[in-house]
Amino acid sequence: MTSRVNSFKAYDVSAQFEEASGRGASRERLLLDSGSTGGWVMLGMKCRGWSPSPTARSQVAFSWGRRRARHLLLPLFVAFGPLTGMAQTPPPLAVGKGGGDAGTGVAIASPPKPWVCPPERRVTVLPRVLKKKLSAAKESAEVKKLLEPLQLGLSWNRFDSCDKQNAPASVTLDIFRARLLSAETEDFVLQVRGGVCDNVLLLAGVVAHPLEEKNVYCLMKMPFLPGMSEPYAPTVVFAFENLTHPLRHVIKVDFEEGQPSSMDYALSYWEAQEGSLEKIFGLEWSSGSDAFGSGGSSVEVSAEGKAFPRQLRLKESTGGCRRETIELPSGKTEESNNCDEASSEAVYCYKPTDAQGPGGYTECGRKSPDL
Repeated sequence: MTSRVNSFKAYDVSAQFEEASGRGASRERLLLDSGSTGGWVMLGMKCRGWSPSPTARSQVAFSWGRRRARHLLLPLFVAFGPLTGMAQTPPPLAVGKGGGDAGTGVAIASPPKPWVCPPERRVTVLPRVLKKKLSAAKESAEVKKLLEPLQLGLSWNRFDSCDKQNAPASVTLDIFRARLLSAETEDFVLQVRGGVCDNVLLLAGVVAHPLEEKNVYCLMKMPFLPGMSEPYAPTVVFAFENLTHPLRHVIKVDFEEGQPSSMDYALSYWEAQEGSLEKIFGLEWSSGSDAFGSGGSSVEVSAEGKAFPRQLRLKESTGGCRRETIELPSGKTEESNNCDEASSEAVYCYKPTDAQGPGGYTECGRKSPDL
């Protein structure tokens, strides 16, 4: 699961599952349908198959036994130790496994309340039907109307070419599957890519979480996708990984923008928290050259450990050379190159969401994430 920055063509987008062990991706070509446990993704004009990690077949009930035991003990403490004054409910007590920690009465946090989808984000959509309709649409106005239920927030009004009648369009809807919001339910990741309004590039998407009603989903925005932009657009490559949970996935995003002489890069991880995608780790760096010299940075991020949440190891370096003209005592001038380089390595640990703020990765030993 080592991440390196490579060179991509604009709007090449891929997504793939990687095994939780980090020893490589397990790939298998599958047809995309509602009964499939896998899917396919696009990388330019090539197809790359994926299949979910074997850990996705594990049971999900391993953590509830002890939790029930704590709730069953509550009436006993209330019965034998009544409180004076106003009636109160004591906090749940941690039950030890025996030995020194048994019955210590340490207060623990109550389980979080289940998240409820806001009414404005509930939509009825048929992903496979929408895919066919978008593939058949040839005009931008038709594409705009088909995409309205997905609440992508596209800025059609920014481009004058979108006001033209019969403005051409050619878009594709990619459908991925991943367990983002919960470990029990597979979400639909819907990505729209292509061209609209003559020369406007489109790359946007949402996560559609299935609700109890048939064909009803709760939408989550994918803020790392650029939406609508001019022909020179950034390259965004994303993948699904088991990083903070053995069954739930996070989204790893590689971003690249610029020209060969001056490039900007970014790497980030996104996790579903309280019904939205939140960045839990992120880095930005650049490289380039001009008439006075060149410089750049190198970043490598890898997941470590078998236990979840896994740690992230960051290896980074930066360096550059500057050309200078030096005048000698005789009056002659000579060109000189001054080069510097620095490197660092650190391990980042995951801090789960609590009352103080959202979860995220921070350098082990530090108190708050620096994203």
